[in-house]
Amino acid sequence: MLQKPERPNKQAVKATIATISLLEKELRNISVSDADLKYAVSLKSKEMRQCAAHAELAMMDVDVLNADKQGIRVSALKRAGINNIAQLYDMSVFSITAINGIGEQTAKKIKNIVNKLHSAILPMAKIQINLHNKTTSQDTVIQCLYILLNGAEVRTRANHILSRDANVKNLLKTAKPASGAIRWFFTSSVKKAASIQAYQHLETLDRGVFKQDARACIDSYKTIFQQSLTDAYRDFENNAASYYTLLANLSLNAIRSQSAGLPDDLVFAVEQYPLDLTYMKTVLRCYQDFGAKYILHQRKVLLGDEMGLGKTIQALAAIADLKSKGATHFLVVCPAGVLINWERESIKHTNIPAVVIHGADRDLRFSRWKIEGGIGITNYESLVRLADTMDINFAILVVDEAHLVKNPEAQRTQAILRTSVRAGHILFMTGTPLENRVEEMCFLVDCLRPDIADKLSTMKTLSATQSFKDELTPVYLRRVRDDVLTELPDLIESEDWLEPGDAEFAAYYDAVIAGNFMAMRRVSWNVDTAQSSKAARLLELCDEAREEGRKVIVFSFFRDTLDKVCALLGNRALPPITGNVSTAARQQTVDAFTESTNAKVLVAQVQAGGVGLNIQAASVVIFCEPQIKPSLESQAISRAYRMGQVRNVHVHRLLCANTVDESMMRMLQGKQAEFKTYADESVIGIESQKEQSENDWIREIVAREKERITNREANR
Repeated sequence: MLQKPERPNKQAVKATIATISLLEKELRNISVSDADLKYAVSLKSKEMRQCAAHAELAMMDVDVLNADKQGIRVSALKRAGINNIAQLYDMSVFSITAINGIGEQTAKKIKNIVNKLHSAILPMAKIQINLHNKTTSQDTVIQCLYILLNGAEVRTRANHILSRDANVKNLLKTAKPASGAIRWFFTSSVKKAASIQAYQHLETLDRGVFKQDARACIDSYKTIFQQSLTDAYRDFENNAASYYTLLANLSLNAIRSQSAGLPDDLVFAVEQYPLDLTYMKTVLRCYQDFGAKYILHQRKVLLGDEMGLGKTIQALAAIADLKSKGATHFLVVCPAGVLINWERESIKHTNIPAVVIHGADRDLRFSRWKIEGGIGITNYESLVRLADTMDINFAILVVDEAHLVKNPEAQRTQAILRTSVRAGHILFMTGTPLENRVEEMCFLVDCLRPDIADKLSTMKTLSATQSFKDELTPVYLRRVRDDVLTELPDLIESEDWLEPGDAEFAAYYDAVIAGNFMAMRRVSWNVDTAQSSKAARLLELCDEAREEGRKVIVFSFFRDTLDKVCALLGNRALPPITGNVSTAARQQTVDAFTESTNAKVLVAQVQAGGVGLNIQAASVVIFCEPQIKPSLESQAISRAYRMGQVRNVHVHRLLCANTVDESMMRMLQGKQAEFKTYADESVIGIESQKEQSENDWIREIVAREKERITNREANR
């Protein structure tokens, strides 16, 4: 006869079930809490959009009521103190009828016009986080976004714990009979045995890693939830782009496809692509999500998005998706000047190893990449030497600045073509608009899709027509900032990291050994511009801006750097604005810049051009080196990024890796939060009080750089 199972201590069973049940419930709440947060953001952002639309109506004079010659007595409205459309939007037909001189039919007509204006404005009304005029809706949005962004890793951990112990819920249910005498009495012997076994398993969870991991995860999430609204706003100030990206993706009225006029059937097919971003650290904007899907669905494409829209991020998202689907090797080919930038962007945005295949140990790194996989990053010149030894297949070939392979006879072009046969996907990228360079466009398309190129070759004289553009849609995607950044802030900041060459490093070495901090700050500008990586990047940015119809302002602390910039740009540069130039002369230069063609570049000392001038004509700002005080940069940027600016402003900081620029950027990031807290004229006084500590920092950084560069030379 089978021995009856002996019931364990019911109090112990109850306690264990209660503990594990609570942990499981809280983990599940964490794993699904983002749905509630996202709903709250959608709801409150809708309210913010309503407020933004109302603000736009407030800027509309009541005279617009007669734009279509409706015969409305606007003078009667003005006599009653009604001067803008927002006032009428807030009024009922009955209230409008009460105005002397306005009858019922006219009131209805007015209300109908006002409602139509509101309906037209609302979908595109811009949601802007205003730090000086906070509302309860905005506070809710900021706090929810803070939790969504900072709690993402914790939610992933919660899901992992739940999936690792997926049968916890069943164990809790099965163990129940052992928790009470009556339930135990009416339970069969088989179920009693199962109940005891389930309880013993729950005990193991209670004493083991499940409980430990669950409590740590829950405590971490509670910490994020308990952060104050002030903390959330501070985090927003430091990571505004992430907040606006997530807000745009969650907003009910966000523009979703960002498809640049592609045919509906292609848009639908692209949108259905199952993009897997498991290996991405960065949340994509709506148009970037579509761009990555387009790359993957179409397989061989030319991405021509305007400068600053994140072509690199879209390429990395495509790589991340291929990685999630089992691919191991990915190859990026780019100009030598942006090798390090690609490496840093890969590390910043993905969880995929990256290796730069360049330099003295190029062949060793190439062999390592072939064995270990990951993102291999090389330049055109290195690829010429490596192409014939490319004996493995890889998931995607990314060719940055693809307009550089426009010459079919060039070695770099031939190397790209030989390498591309090994790639499952091919992505050409260029921010240079190609619509007016038909021969270049046709050749690049021919490298990707010869079938489309054949059709285009018979239509070259029709390049401006819709038919020509329609033929390009399967292979060419280009979006411009003004079309896709409707829900994001107008300020886009980029760190352009560059690898200094031998001449640049030699000059930098001399400056460090001499302990000359100001000469150290001139890294890359204290050599001939033909040898300067910063000069090459500056010229490239100015050329791109000219192609896109954008005006540029270049800032530097140093007069001799500005002289080199002017010599580099030739007659494209206006006379530099320095401390020796009178206020009247400065304004004359700014006026000439405003009235000039897009070929002109304004060059200014950051101390002089950064104060007292309005330069809204500029939408690209370039800093030749980091500034010691964040207030200098902020004031300089504010010359272009201010009321009256109608274009997104892109800020580029030219930086050299493994130099004082890295230490300067770390210092600036530390100061930036404090500066933003006091972002007014008073900060100048605050910073002047810190002059002594700043001098200490300079001495420290010079000593550290001297030690680093000495060690480097000793190890060579």
